[in-house]
Amino acid sequence: MSSKADKLLKQAVKEQQKRIKPGECQKYVRVILDVALRKNSELLQQLSSTDLKYDLRSLPVSNCIIWERNVGQQTLSTIGNGLEDAWRLEGQILKVYSEAEFQHALKDQSLTCIGSQLQTAFPQPNSRYVIAVPRLHQSKQRAKGSVDTALIELQLSGLHIEQLRPPHTQELLALLQRYTKAIAEMPYKQQRQEILGSFKKYLANDNKQCVRVEQGNGYGRLWQQHLNRLPLVTLEVAESIIGQYPCPKRMLEHFENDPDAVQKLADVKIKRSNGPAPLQTERRIGNVLSSKLYNLYNARDPNTLI
Repeated sequence: MSSKADKLLKQAVKEQQKRIKPGECQKYVRVILDVALRKNSELLQQLSSTDLKYDLRSLPVSNCIIWERNVGQQTLSTIGNGLEDAWRLEGQILKVYSEAEFQHALKDQSLTCIGSQLQTAFPQPNSRYVIAVPRLHQSKQRAKGSVDTALIELQLSGLHIEQLRPPHTQELLALLQRYTKAIAEMPYKQQRQEILGSFKKYLANDNKQCVRVEQGNGYGRLWQQHLNRLPLVTLEVAESIIGQYPCPKRMLEHFENDPDAVQKLADVKIKRSNGPAPLQTERRIGNVLSSKLYNLYNARDPNTLI
């Protein structure tokens, strides 16, 4: 029974990792548009031509857009006796103003109330409230200073402002695509940040330049990768150092126990060619690099210049 539970747990973890993987995660996020946006037929037509999943629903605030994520669970359907996917509301709320609505809101000064309306309608913790407004042409602004002042006041109240340039519908569609991609990839980025925020970042295999260490294998490659990160250390130099010191501990012990360790490291020869022996040339690691390595691994003062 325990092995079966472990198998199911591993399968669930694997499925969850698949859901947050870049390139796959966007399939599990959908855009919810308020029914008032139905009148923007151009937006709906362009949305249908993209790979974004969207739905129309009556939302608490008119012309709002929210996002939901498929959490990989099944719940009882509210219609019928079947099962349906469970969706979780994401903390991103977008309020869209048309040009006419924006000008009217500026005129009656109702724009400043939208922040509290959104927070009341969508009280989810850590939510981010965004206002999308059209960038008015200079000739249509009766008082450009008043528009700028209103937008600054919205930003000071904790709202994020997105100004849409003409054509507004295409700009809004591009904004929805960027936000959807960012929301879909957020769990992966958070997971990656947690890994990179700990000492495991040196061992994580999150890109092609990192080294995987498993069951005691990979330490030699990690040692070589570390040396290659240092100035003056090429691949040939790193291989020569590793030939003398297979691991960092050997180098530290040599520096500690042998007063001539720096000079001996400087005298280590480096082969500069893998060709036939008569064509090979040799050079030393040298005193400069040897002294730098000694200072790097033995200095106790954090302000020491390497």
